[in-house]
Amino acid sequence: MTTALLAWEIGGGQGHLHKLAAISHKLQGCGIKSVFAMKNSNIKELTLPGKVIQAPQATFKPLDEKGDNKAYFYTDILYMFGFSSYLTLNFHIKAWRNIIDLIKPSFIIADYTPALVLAAKARVPTIVIGYGFTVPPPIEIEKFPPIRSSSIPDVAIKRTQIVAENVKQVTGFDAALGQLLNGDRTFIFGIPELDPYADLRGEIEYMGIHSAPFPQNLWNENGKPWAYLMDNWSYRNLVIETFNADCSFGNIKNILRGKSFALHHASFGTSMTCLLAGIPQIIFPKDLETSITTQKLTNLGVAIGILEPFTKETLLQVNDYLPKISQNAQHQAKKLANWNQNFLYQVVESCLELIN
Repeated sequence: MTTALLAWEIGGGQGHLHKLAAISHKLQGCGIKSVFAMKNSNIKELTLPGKVIQAPQATFKPLDEKGDNKAYFYTDILYMFGFSSYLTLNFHIKAWRNIIDLIKPSFIIADYTPALVLAAKARVPTIVIGYGFTVPPPIEIEKFPPIRSSSIPDVAIKRTQIVAENVKQVTGFDAALGQLLNGDRTFIFGIPELDPYADLRGEIEYMGIHSAPFPQNLWNENGKPWAYLMDNWSYRNLVIETFNADCSFGNIKNILRGKSFALHHASFGTSMTCLLAGIPQIIFPKDLETSITTQKLTNLGVAIGILEPFTKETLLQVNDYLPKISQNAQHQAKKLANWNQNFLYQVVESCLELIN
């Protein structure tokens, strides 16, 4: 039986697992068995359709002694997760090659797993999937754009050079790092409007979101808001109590029905779902990736971003802006309706092409 290795290593959130699970179900229909190499598979209300093994964990190295880990380039993320020295990268790639030798997959689907993509190069056909932030553009490392809108310190440029040199020494490949990390084929789950690298990708296939399509009549101006917030977030109770929000968890198509707006941290899956479903969004970003997504949604006029610290009075000011972003959310959902469909079949077709 044909075996596929589906892997996820870096980042948080349930979107990575749900996406890979959805692809695996499609592969099963084609007679392809899945083995999952996961950073973490303990996600409530999700059972992965295949054997699960632990993904190799990279040696984490903070970007500075303060531990604030302020990334300026995509290479800073690589630097933190195993690419900071020849020894750590070599060890990490060997760990992934051991997984490959154990599973003997016919092909690999890698979600935010850059070391595996390098480990599989010229060994096993690899499809790279991910959101716009998690997949670099297929260009030379020196041309990687900054992901933070502030002055770039010299140390960040130095880290980029270190990453490039380590990759070359460990793998022996001379190709552009961006090209190497895009594997044999790349699918971006998202849309160009939310992709920070959209202008640099050239011909790329966008997949919208794996859980589409969504009904267009979910929004209700007079409905309750819905909150999807971290359990341990210090402002969680204040936000929920201020808006009397529903915190249900489950099938998001059912949860969003009749809701007036969504309160969340800008995880990409939630952001895309609300955008395509026409639900206005009040967002509390927690890191660089979610801050970028928040800015993109704000530019589309469908969201308001709120930064810490804030008070109940700050939250109540949102009511002044809700009518406008609600109107914009409905408009953008209609404008982007072409993305409100399921494109997973394209990933499956690519997999079949690789093994045939």
